Amino acid sequence: MEPTILTLRLGNDIDEARAAITKAIEALLAEHHHAPRVQITLGGKTLPAGLISILIAGQRQLREHGGGIELIAEHENVREAIETTGLDRVFSVPHEAAPKAAKPKRASRRVPGVVRVAAAAVAMLMAAGNAPAGAVQNESVITEPAAILNRVIERNADLTSYQSRMHVDLRMTSFPFFREHLDGSSYFKRPDNYEVVFDHVPGFAKGFEKLYSDVGDPANWEKKFTVTYLGEHQFENRKDLELRMVQRVRGMIDHEIVLVDPNAWTVDKVEFHYYTGGTIAMTQHFSKIGNNTMIVSQDADIDIPHIKAVAHGTYDEYRTNVAIDDAIFTKNH
Repeated sequence: MEPTILTLRLGNDIDEARAAITKAIEALLAEHHHAPRVQITLGGKTLPAGLISILIAGQRQLREHGGGIELIAEHENVREAIETTGLDRVFSVPHEAAPKAAKPKRASRRVPGVVRVAAAAVAMLMAAGNAPAGAVQNESVITEPAAILNRVIERNADLTSYQSRMHVDLRMTSFPFFREHLDGSSYFKRPDNYEVVFDHVPGFAKGFEKLYSDVGDPANWEKKFTVTYLGEHQFENRKDLELRMVQRVRGMIDHEIVLVDPNAWTVDKVEFHYYTGGTIAMTQHFSKIGNNTMIVSQDADIDIPHIKAVAHGTYDEYRTNVAIDDAIFTKNH
């Protein structure tokens, strides 16, 4: 029986690529085709790391049914990226997709940063795909910060947007001593929009919502920070991956420390270290809601000059993949 092949042509739009590949795979699997294959022509001039992640996720899914993805690159630099990252050993790359005449290699050619990131991501994503369900993976080789963040960003690959209600109990532990309860809404929309809007914020708590907005969007971190890997760090009953982030444009924060769970790819903790000597530490806990892993609680420990406080927040009433007005993300910027 001949394998069933669907053909797609993709550019570099990550959301469009995700939707097209998902639709094609779902159609093949719904009809129980033998050895289902998707032949994808890459029409872009670059090979974004986000697109690689989507392709690998699709490859893993099709491999479970005896199929796979074939890649055809239209541009030479994308063909070179496929070879450099080792993707030609992960995907089927038809012979006719190769350039007709091999060009002599240039000495000391510098591999673009996105390609180096992709190379690290490929090996790690494929290794994860071969692990049995529930197995503890040996992730000791994951030290590339961009690859770690890519796994965090792509954790909920099918999640395009969400909104939820949040409830925060804030308690000042220094003078003036008081307690305050805040209710609000959180919003997320791909590729990199995250916002928290409290229903009412008293004057003394102005700027408090910014803390949640800054924590909530890992997709922005590589743009805003220089990120380095520090090693493993104990968090609760497991070892997390520890990242240090320094702002590319200096602000009030000297650096941030981020702990990432290498099994669930969630951000367990973020510490803000200020030039003034103050710190704010935010820990997070997650739960499965539908097909996505979502934040269900956050705890903040605030210790900055003249202000000491603790806060506990919970999230509920999640609505996923809903239409969200872009004005929500622009009105405060």
